[in-house]
Amino acid sequence: MTSIGLRVPRRREAAVGIGAGLFGVVLGLVAVGVAVVTLRLEQPETLWAISRPSLPAQVTIVATAVITEELLWRGYPIERLTELTGNVWLGAAVSGFVFLAVHYPAWGLVRVIPQAVFILVIVGVYVWSPNVVACMLTHDVINTLTILVSPAFL
Repeated sequence: MTSIGLRVPRRREAAVGIGAGLFGVVLGLVAVGVAVVTLRLEQPETLWAISRPSLPAQVTIVATAVITEELLWRGYPIERLTELTGNVWLGAAVSGFVFLAVHYPAWGLVRVIPQAVFILVIVGVYVWSPNVVACMLTHDVINTLTILVSPAFL
């Protein structure tokens, strides 16, 4: 499991993971705000569908996504593609592109824009410190704020 970065993060890695999540949320909100205003986009129903279940169900959805997506979309593919190509950025780009392509049908353009920002932030954390748990912290901050907290204010 260490070959895909699954290890306890050092304090600095954890702090960077959490800080990067906060930074990603702010940057993602700015990006989607600009896109909504300039392109006149509407929020997809998917965001509201996730906010309908009970809080324990929402937390379970977020936790499951954080763990599985970081293992399956960052840790494993980036490491394996880096081994094949010798280029971590190419591995990260391929993984990120496929991740966006998979999410696009459910989220639409208005949510793929911040997703792209979030992917850049999470991949940056992974490339800086190939620790998938630090990426999970980043992803958790992003998902908690955008999926659990923000619908209450919209």
